[in-house]
Amino acid sequence: MPRATNLFLTAPQAACLIALRNGRGAQSKIAVEAKLGLTKAVEALRTLAELGLAERDQAKGWRATPRGKTCRIDTVPDRLRRSGRLPSRGGRRLLELLDRPIRGREIVEKLGITHQGVRQLLIRLHAHGHVRFADPDNPFWFVMRADDKTSVLSRREERVLSTVPREYATDAVKIRIAAGVPDAEIHGILERLLVRRLIEASDGLRGDRLYRVTDAGLKHPQWVPSAARAQAPRPPVESDRVRKVLSAILDCGELRIRDVTNALSVPHQSIDALMQYLKRKRLVKKSGPDLPSTYALTAQGLAALAERTRSRDLRRQANAASVALRA
Repeated sequence: MPRATNLFLTAPQAACLIALRNGRGAQSKIAVEAKLGLTKAVEALRTLAELGLAERDQAKGWRATPRGKTCRIDTVPDRLRRSGRLPSRGGRRLLELLDRPIRGREIVEKLGITHQGVRQLLIRLHAHGHVRFADPDNPFWFVMRADDKTSVLSRREERVLSTVPREYATDAVKIRIAAGVPDAEIHGILERLLVRRLIEASDGLRGDRLYRVTDAGLKHPQWVPSAARAQAPRPPVESDRVRKVLSAILDCGELRIRDVTNALSVPHQSIDALMQYLKRKRLVKKSGPDLPSTYALTAQGLAALAERTRSRDLRRQANAASVALRA
């Protein structure tokens, strides 16, 4: 058998062939992986087709031919073009927008040009090393300057961050349901967001872990203000009578059982049983060892009262909105 000889391709042609071997089919994806402008990538693909190394598929994409998949190649320098790395006027306008990472659709709105025009500008700027993409498979999703050090989140991390509330803390189950991510991934995503200090964690009243978005998370460019927030976890106590007892103790600082009985006009026996229940729940504690000692709220009791009050206020607001709509 004669010794196989290598094919000589220009650097752009070789880069496009490698992208085809890696399974890239769309022209834009080939151009991004090869770090070429779209026009240059199309020119290289046509040359590869003439050499029998690439061909169009039925979906009007590109693929490597059997020969293109197995041939050995060497590269030769491509002809130099003057000022090839200088951004065009449109490219300079686009770069001026990138004071922070930004979505492609926002670029379209601010520049007032078509999606296709912005896409071509982005691919050209990427080829010349001016920008980078959060997702190379979808360059239009999130764009930033090449020297921007912003920590870029994956799509699922972005969804999770955007569902973590600020006004209250909630658990991983509620966040997973709101973000729509698999159960096997939610804890890993939350840990990565914790490491980046975009969210913070605390211990819940039932001993579980609760999460709340931080100021840094709110300022992150991938936090979506319009996203639906995860619901609050179910409060440890839902009785309105419990709320009234905790509120009475909070207002006075400390109360005896008979004081609670008088304040709420509830039979002494019922209040005595309720106080023992709240004590077992660690929502109240005795202020001293004596039998008639006063009761005070614990930290868990304060948190439970705050959450119960917040839930009641939200329910009232929802009811008021419903009445207004019917009127």
